[in-house]
Amino acid sequence: MHQNFTITLQACGKDKNKLSALLSEIDAEKRSLKSLLSRLSSEPERSYGRGRERQVKIRKMKDKLSFLTEEREAVRERLGTMKMDAKALNRATNSRSIDFAHAFIAAAERLLPDEMFLELESRAADILSSE
Repeated sequence: MHQNFTITLQACGKDKNKLSALLSEIDAEKRSLKSLLSRLSSEPERSYGRGRERQVKIRKMKDKLSFLTEEREAVRERLGTMKMDAKALNRATNSRSIDFAHAFIAAAERLLPDEMFLELESRAADILSSE
């Protein structure tokens, strides 16, 4: 992934609207690139160069499409994780009492190794911060 994309993804954080907008931008760029690639394939050779020059342009466009696909997948994965977190949080708040949540934490603290419990606490904090 490009460094600019990584910075943009970090700037979006866990804002669903920003991530959706980024996904739309990536999709629009992919559509535009596919259209250009289609024209390049169907136009006469003289308008886009010949031989090696033409093949280099096609290869660069296909590489760019590949990068855009990777970037889209990264955004989709983040949105998916956020959706699963929200779903789990809704299920927990709607189906169980607060006493159950406290008992669950106490049981987890006793049964899980320290590293795993700390990781679980960290993950819970992430879920709460993404609301």
